[in-house]
Amino acid sequence: MGSHTLFTALIVAALGLSQLDSCLAIQCYNCTSTDNGENCLKNPASFSTVDCTTDCFTSAEPGNITRGCLSGDANCSGFNCNSCNSDKCNTNLVCQQCLGLAECGSSNVTDSKYNVVCGSTDQFCVNQVNENQTVTRQCGSACATDAKPDTCSSCNTALCNEGMYPTTRLQCYSCTGETCNTPAITSLTACELVSAQCYMTGTSATAMQRGCTSDAGAKCQVGSTDTSCVICNTTSCNNLAYERDAGTCIECTNCAAEQNTTIAKSCGKLTYNQEDLGCYTLNNGTVTRGCLTAEQGACTTENSCKKCSEANCNVAAEAVEFQCAMCNTLTDAKCQAGVDAPLTACTSNNCFYGYWNGAGIRGCFDQASELMQYQCVNEKSHECVQCTTSLCNKVPFSGADTLKKLSVGLLVGLVLALRYTL
Repeated sequence: MGSHTLFTALIVAALGLSQLDSCLAIQCYNCTSTDNGENCLKNPASFSTVDCTTDCFTSAEPGNITRGCLSGDANCSGFNCNSCNSDKCNTNLVCQQCLGLAECGSSNVTDSKYNVVCGSTDQFCVNQVNENQTVTRQCGSACATDAKPDTCSSCNTALCNEGMYPTTRLQCYSCTGETCNTPAITSLTACELVSAQCYMTGTSATAMQRGCTSDAGAKCQVGSTDTSCVICNTTSCNNLAYERDAGTCIECTNCAAEQNTTIAKSCGKLTYNQEDLGCYTLNNGTVTRGCLTAEQGACTTENSCKKCSEANCNVAAEAVEFQCAMCNTLTDAKCQAGVDAPLTACTSNNCFYGYWNGAGIRGCFDQASELMQYQCVNEKSHECVQCTTSLCNKVPFSGADTLKKLSVGLLVGLVLALRYTL
């Protein structure tokens, strides 16, 4: 009888302890990313819970995220593990952590070796640019509401602070030597510092060097005056080969009509540190087309020149205004040669040039006085020539008398007699 009573008491005690353990247990999410996939990392609440008589935990080991009940003798501390002691508390974010190292701003900060478990469930994944232009990634408080996204960024989903930061950070080709003339896409690398730019330099197709100005041992720095250094500030801009085709353009003179691209000619070669110049169309009464060169100087609307940068882009038809040189050798030194003489529009499509009393005169035929028109047509002594193509009266004068042969009185008399306004 006594032994039976004792046995019953032991059973009751065991049941009581079991119920006590059940009352003391906490619920923890239980999963591993190896077995349960990405949801264990990003959505642990989608899993069922288990009763734990110890703490709940979240750990981030290379290649695996684990959530569940912490073993009694397990060590859960540091950046890779966090424990907690309340129902369903092990939903901690997993973020990337990289503290001011050279690689912290680059796009390759996605490796699981950077994964850390945030210490509390109210933390965010944070990226921040440091004063020295490096980047820190970690768990922490959210960025200030007025923070610029390219200096501080915070988010609250797993690993949301991975990848390149800021997104505006330049990526430059990084290589040197024989294979660097045509850089491979795999050599495109994010610059270590936010303020860095891309560069390229070289002496031949087999001796090119490319990289970021922030690289250790960079051959070119921002602000360099070395003409062999090309600095640029857009992603992958340092991709030019040592020598490249300068393109093709239409090359012709007195060609106002639309041109056919099949007659385009090569503009030669450019090295990596020479600017693409493109094509031009000059319309100063006669249309001229060709390849722009650095030696040609400015091509602007002020000098009736248009430029373009695409291959064969100077093909469009040009409306040509009929023009004549308008000057006299008594008042304009450029009038003698005629090449740079002042121009004027002439509606009659008729120019002239000739000599009167030792003075060379050019102009629109219909704007000359009746006497000059008569003399030009009928008197060979004035050596006057009419012509009917634009700018045709720019032919240089030869054997003309100079201003020294004329007195001031003769000049005044000439102007009054000819009644020609110059």
